[in-house]
Parts: sequence; structure tokens; C-alpha cells
Amino acid sequence: MIILVTGEVNEGKTNYMRSLYRELGVGDGFICPKVFENGEFIRYDIRRLSSDESQAFAYPLESVPSDWNEKCRFGKYSFSSKAIHFAEQIIDELIEQKIEPIIIDEIGPLEIENHDGFYNIIKKLLKTQLGAFISIRRSMSDDFENAFGIEPRIISKRCLWHTNYPKGMPSAHELKLIKWNRIHDGSIF
Repeated sequence: MIILVTGEVNEGKTNYMRSLYRELGVGDGFICPKVFENGEFIRYDIRRLSSDESQAFAYPLESVPSDWNEKCRFGKYSFSSKAIHFAEQIIDELIEQKIEPIIIDEIGPLEIENHDGFYNIIKKLLKTQLGAFISIRRSMSDDFENAFGIEPRIISKRCLWHTNYPKGMPSAHELKLIKWNRIHDGSIF
């Protein structure tokens, strides 16, 4: 099952996806956090959730390093072929080991309009039966459906965990597994 976690630009989707991974305590994937130096935005990275290993992913066009290995340009950014390959390796490993849920942050115009960036990762993931959380701008959820030919479940980043358990119920680990299983089988919606 593919679950889209929606939100607007700068609304906290990346932080939410990191929190989701920590809350569930299972699965793996990557997020694309902003990198700042001295309070100034520098670039986006791809960061693996389980190891914190990262690669520089996208620089604003006006500040691309001279040794940059550019795959493509879209809008005001240059995207790294090395980082996209890093993301592909992560997802290939998770698919091969059947680790779920797979967490991908985020799909946007680069993938949906240009069929670039993480597009092939999503296509490969959709050939499996593995569960995944994918963040996307709220306004692009219909475009995702059209681009990939599936109808995912859509949740707002603010409404995922609404189940309360009385004291003395499942342990924290059991609760995480219960939540993931309820999401996976659709009963949480």
C-alpha cells in the first residue's frame, strides 16, 4: 500500500517523515532535509533514515559547486546524479530485503512532470507489494495518481496517529507494530 503524506511547501513534511520513521521503529528510507550554514540555506541532502548517511542532492543554480556531478536541472535547482544513485541504492536494498514501510521524502514536479529524480525509484517500488509512505505537496496528489497509475491513500501530515490506548496496554514497540499493521491493512482510515 502506498500512503501519501501531504503538506505544503515548508510545512514540515521532511521533519514529519523523520518523526514517522522514529515513531514506527520499523522500515527505512530517505528524507531530503535542507542544509543551512550560518542560518543561510545552502542545499538539499538525501539522508538515509537508519544510518544518517547523506549525499548532497540539490543546489540552487547560482551556487552549484565546480566539482558537482549534475544529472539534471529543474526550476531553480541542479540535481546530483550521485545522490539520485545513492537513493536508488537505498530503495533497491530495501526492496531486496523486503523491509517496510519504505519512506521517501519527497516527490514533486521533477518526478511527476519530467519523469526524472526519484521517478524510476517510485516505478520500481510500485512493482512490489511493499508498503510505503511518500511525501508530496498536497496540490500534487492527483498528479501523482495520474503519473503512476495508482490510487494511493492520502493522509495529511497532521492526522496519522489518532489511536489512544489505555494504560497497561501494549508496550511502545508493540504499539508501533500495531500502528504499522493497522495502516498497512487499511483499518486506521
